[in-house]
Amino acid sequence: MSPAVEFASQESHEDGDNNNERLDFILHMDLTAANFSLPNESFLKAAISLKDQVVEMTWTGGRGSSVGTDTVVDPTVYSGLLGTAFTCLRSYEVTGNQKDLLLCSEIVDTCAAVAPASSRHVTFLCGRGGIYALGAVVANYKGDQRRRDLFLNLFLEVAQERALPIGPEEGGFGMSYDLMYGRAGFLWSALFLNQHLGEGTLPSDLLLPVVDAVLAGGRAGSSDNPACPLMYRWHGTRYWGAANGLAGVLQVLLHFPLSKEDAEDVKGTLRYMMSKRFLRSGNYPSSEGNPRDKLVQWSHGATGMAITLCKASQVIINKV
Repeated sequence: MSPAVEFASQESHEDGDNNNERLDFILHMDLTAANFSLPNESFLKAAISLKDQVVEMTWTGGRGSSVGTDTVVDPTVYSGLLGTAFTCLRSYEVTGNQKDLLLCSEIVDTCAAVAPASSRHVTFLCGRGGIYALGAVVANYKGDQRRRDLFLNLFLEVAQERALPIGPEEGGFGMSYDLMYGRAGFLWSALFLNQHLGEGTLPSDLLLPVVDAVLAGGRAGSSDNPACPLMYRWHGTRYWGAANGLAGVLQVLLHFPLSKEDAEDVKGTLRYMMSKRFLRSGNYPSSEGNPRDKLVQWSHGATGMAITLCKASQVIINKV
C-alpha cells in the first residue's frame, strides 16, 4: 500500500476533533520562520481532512445525497455540488482511494440529472461542459466505457452550441469570451477531457475555430488601445483576472498552437499587463485602469496572473 493510500485509510478512521487539531496545528505555525519546514504527509493529511469536511457539509451530511424534486441543486464546479465532485476526483488521483472515486461518480450523476434545466452555460466552472467532462473522466477511471461514451457524446452536443465559433465580425451571438461563463471556459473543459482521455479525443477542427473566435474578440476589444493587443469586456468592464478577464483567457490560449501573429498578440498583452503592475506591491489591477490595490485572489489580482505567467514560461521560448 502506498503512503498516500495509508494516510487516506487512516484519515477515514479518525474523528472530527483530530482532523480539526491537525488543521489548527498547521494554521498556527510560524510561516515566517527561517527554518520553517512541513512534511509532505502533513499537507496530505490536512488536505484529506478538508476534503472530508467538504463532503460532509455538501453531500453526506447535507441534503445533497438525498436530492428530490423539490431540492434546488447548484450543479457547478465554481459554487455548487460539482466542486465537491472535483475535490473527490483530485483526492482519488493522489491517494487511489476508491471511495473518493465512487463519491465523485454519484455526485456527477446528480449534477447531470439537473444540468439541462439549470445551466445555459457551456463552461467547465459554471456550465454543462464541466459536468459532462468530469463525468467522462470519472467513468474512464472506473473502466465504464458505456458511461464514458455517454458523457462524451453529451459534451459533443454542448460543443455544437452555435455561438462558440462565432467572432465579433458576426456579432458573437451574445456569448462572452471569459473562463467563467464564456468561450474560454468551454475550451478549458475540452482541454480537461483531452488531458485525461488522450489528445485528439476532441479534435483540433472542433476547437481551433473557437480559439480563433476568442482571438478575434480580443482584438476587437482592444481597438481603442493599441498598446494592448487583446482585451475583453464582461458586463462592460475590462477585467484582468482569471475568472472573467485577461488572465483566464490568456492562460487557456497558451494551451493551443498559435500562429506567429497570434503568439505575438498574446505576448504583447502579457507585456502590457506586467508593465501596469502596482509598483509597490507587485499586484495586478482587477480591471483596466482600476487604481485600487486590494484584491489578491484567483479571480482578481496577482494570484490568477501568476498561473498564467507560469504557463507562459512553459510554452514561450523567448522572453515575454
